[in-house]
Amino acid sequence: MSKFRESSFFSISESICPVCRRILSGKILLKEGKVFLAKRCPEHGHFEALLSSDDKYWVNSLSYTKPGQLPLKFSKAFDKGCPEDCGLCEEHEQHTCSPIIEINNKCDLECPVCIVWNENNYEMSFEDFKKIVDGLIEKEGSLELVLLSGGEPTLHSQFEKFAQYITSKKEIKRVLISSHGLRIAKDEEFAKRFAQLGLYLSLQFDTLRGDVYEKLRGRDLLADKMKCLERCEKYKIPTVIVPTIARGYNEDEVGALANFAFKHDFITSVTFQPMAYTGKGGSSFSVDESLPITQADMHQLLATQTDWLKKEDFLPIPCSHPQCYSATYLLKVAEAEFIPLTRFGEINSYLDAMANRALLDSGGRTAEMLQDAVYSLWSAQSITVDSKKVNDSLKNIIKQNQASCCALDLQKYNEGKFKAIFIHSFMDENNFEVSRIRKCCTHYALPDGRLMPGCSYNNIHRHRDERLKRK
Repeated sequence: MSKFRESSFFSISESICPVCRRILSGKILLKEGKVFLAKRCPEHGHFEALLSSDDKYWVNSLSYTKPGQLPLKFSKAFDKGCPEDCGLCEEHEQHTCSPIIEINNKCDLECPVCIVWNENNYEMSFEDFKKIVDGLIEKEGSLELVLLSGGEPTLHSQFEKFAQYITSKKEIKRVLISSHGLRIAKDEEFAKRFAQLGLYLSLQFDTLRGDVYEKLRGRDLLADKMKCLERCEKYKIPTVIVPTIARGYNEDEVGALANFAFKHDFITSVTFQPMAYTGKGGSSFSVDESLPITQADMHQLLATQTDWLKKEDFLPIPCSHPQCYSATYLLKVAEAEFIPLTRFGEINSYLDAMANRALLDSGGRTAEMLQDAVYSLWSAQSITVDSKKVNDSLKNIIKQNQASCCALDLQKYNEGKFKAIFIHSFMDENNFEVSRIRKCCTHYALPDGRLMPGCSYNNIHRHRDERLKRK
């Protein structure tokens, strides 16, 4: 009797060796209902990484995409090819939706889950910062958001000067600060100034248990996190909570974290980040628990741990690669009661139609306007939930199709009624795929003018950055 391979070949892929980081050819395999990336390094041997725990979701997600939007200006000419030319070159398939500016590599925590290398030896100059901000505007014209990160950005000696400069730019709609929140928790005057500057907070918030903070962040931070949120509510700081989810540690809390977040009006959204095993912390994290949590896993966890979500409520965000982002928007219909927008039949049918063809069936300019409305709604740029934008998008969808959207009267809902859950999956050296890099819309902005796709920078180019040379 003939013997068969254990897996089915799906496609060719490009990746890197998790040891030496050289570019490797690989292949995507379907096996036992899951999706794997297999690759072989001539020096370090064979590697296999899980890409998805649900092959049907993974294959279907590939239809959720949109044509890439061109920036006004590219930063780099094509030379060696992706991912060596990251910068962005003209071969890159998407403009910059969510730029990240790392203003330092100083941090007062040593987090076991950290995906960067904080050597506490770099602080960006104000001149470099101005050059980056002005360069972003030159390349994009206008930006929905810019995220300041680190290290811990609030420890920068000129943090408030940086914030004043970037918030003065009318071309930039929102400025998020990616922070552990300790300075806001400990310094009320700083919290007031943070609010007065009009900044948004992107708060690391992994768990509701102190002992889990000890394992993921090095010490029990629960009281500090709660104090930070108390200040954010007091001074009306719009807040996104960002839990890093690690298997064996806090995947049993995703439902509790979503429920906790949506009890508070000032928390606009939750962005779950399944752990990536890269960086100073992640690359040395416990191997026994290193089976990655995939997009499909997160959908299932949220569905089983809440009584108001289904895994079908989550759809890939079409502007990025479908395995990078998925999301669901929710409408608050009563106290502590939310309905995902995908439950409204009209919205769901439009999203399905959008996923499977370049233009929708209604024809002509109406189809293009409708598609633009849906893209605007389901976009990585909406990570902080611009409620007016969601409201306007929904009304446009209804108007263009003369549909009732289940007779929902959107006019009676104010901006505080919309929430969102995002799942943002970073790659590490194990599951790194060049195809995802090509469609990346989350870019690190560097002083030399380059815009570096996030996972390309973290896994390849960060190790070459002269500013951040590791000891």
